[in-house]
Amino acid sequence: MKTNSPCLIGAMALTLMAGPVLADEGHSHSATDVSEHRGEKMDAPTLIIKAYATTIASKNVDELSRYVASEGKDFTIFEGSGANYGWADYRDHHLAPEFANTDLVFHTYKFNDIVTHTLGDMAYSTFAIEMAYTYKGEDKSRTGRGTAILKRYDDGWKIVHMHTS
Repeated sequence: MKTNSPCLIGAMALTLMAGPVLADEGHSHSATDVSEHRGEKMDAPTLIIKAYATTIASKNVDELSRYVASEGKDFTIFEGSGANYGWADYRDHHLAPEFANTDLVFHTYKFNDIVTHTLGDMAYSTFAIEMAYTYKGEDKSRTGRGTAILKRYDDGWKIVHMHTS
């Protein structure tokens, strides 16, 4: 088994974090990690998750790179039955073609009910996904669920793994 697999590392990090974090009521944010967003206090990882969703709605692939671990294969994402390993793989083989599709227009794409647990330089969030969009002239909506694992780097929090359904 390959021990440096991003998925294995993400799963191990989540497993290692779950025990101590849950034992501490799931909250261990420092004052420097809490900001205000539209009058609501939010920790830095939660702000990253919200910004990521807002940027998806704007179809701005370049802006998205600010919120994910974009080096090598540090970022993984599982969506439905698809999997991408590395930001470049996801950007080039999923997002860029989807965003270039003029038949797809997002009206709403946001993450709600975000619950974030932080322990040191790692965090994980669970959230609900709300989408409303038009595809080939047909209005559609969808709801789903997601989980994200984030890591604090020198330049701030980044998503290292996301799983949505």
